[in-house]
Amino acid sequence: MKKLFILGNWKSNKTMEEARVWEQSFMPDIAGRTQDITIIVCPAFHHLTLFANHKGRYALGIQDISPYESGAFTGAISAAMVKDMVTYTMIGHSERRKYFGETDELVSEKVKRALDAGIRPIVCVSEPVQAERLHALVPAFSESGLILYEPLFAIGSGTSDSPENANKTAGFIHDIVPVPILYGGSVTHENVQGFVREEYLSGVGVGGASLDPKKFQALISAVV
Repeated sequence: MKKLFILGNWKSNKTMEEARVWEQSFMPDIAGRTQDITIIVCPAFHHLTLFANHKGRYALGIQDISPYESGAFTGAISAAMVKDMVTYTMIGHSERRKYFGETDELVSEKVKRALDAGIRPIVCVSEPVQAERLHALVPAFSESGLILYEPLFAIGSGTSDSPENANKTAGFIHDIVPVPILYGGSVTHENVQGFVREEYLSGVGVGGASLDPKKFQALISAVV
């Protein structure tokens, strides 16, 4: 059976106290699971220290990293700064591309920094051509990376793509870059099973539903 990934992306949410309450109450129920499931939690950068003692309940990720190595880059979080804290990093989310003007070339530089630091990059794409450019710019990505496919119309809209359509696009992407592919975009505990059952989908990326530990746990239980 295929390995599955469930990614929770907090985006720009939660105070330190809210994050502490979430971390203390989040107890994912994966006992008796029939296949390998990796839960990845990506809080805001300043929350990372609160999650240092997660004791294997989940893997820890960061939402973004700098395209530069450590040095005189005010405000930037380099891969070297967090490599001892996280296992994964998200890169190229559509909101980063839209609001911060990130290009495929910039995304590729971030992927290189992640790989150099031993952090697994999760690159977000909204169409197969972005995966094709990534593969051309960073061939080594295919050795340890993951892709999070998020159609633009589904992000934060409350309307997800259909599992069949998402799987079809994931198949195109997999032909280009043979890595695990997750689906993201209005995923809930009610629709998640449809996505993880599809051939080319190896999990899901969750935004809003990951902010509530009970909703996130319900989603994980539905996958199990």
